[in-house]
Amino acid sequence: MTDKEVSLRALKNVNEFMAEMNSWEAEFFKVRKESLAGGGDDPAIKASFGGRLEKILNKFALKDKSNFGRLIDLGCVNPPTYDPQSDVIEVISVSGDEVVFQIQQTVGVEVTSRIVMVCKAGEWKIKKKESLGYDDKWKRSPL
Repeated sequence: MTDKEVSLRALKNVNEFMAEMNSWEAEFFKVRKESLAGGGDDPAIKASFGGRLEKILNKFALKDKSNFGRLIDLGCVNPPTYDPQSDVIEVISVSGDEVVFQIQQTVGVEVTSRIVMVCKAGEWKIKKKESLGYDDKWKRSPL
């Protein structure tokens, strides 16, 4: 398989991950905002959306503390963290069963991040995400 074929398969999974995360975060933000505006912070909302997020992460990422770190506080922002429609995705490197993508947000806080994908048992999974800090250094960040 050529590097281009490998990167296209990994890119398909990155795009699916970003689309599912975008949908999850946009809906969670809306529901949570409505709940807070109504004067409450319903734990059932967090439980429901936490379960949905865990399913997404299990589907697309290798399980580790950082990848699943978002489950701890269920952060959500508007605009969503991931937007496959507007984010610019670039292949940085392809090495065997590993592909590194750089993702540039074009709306919101315009974070530059990179996602390392690995192929395990025939499935592409996110190994890690790093974000470029203000000091121009890459730092591990939760999905």
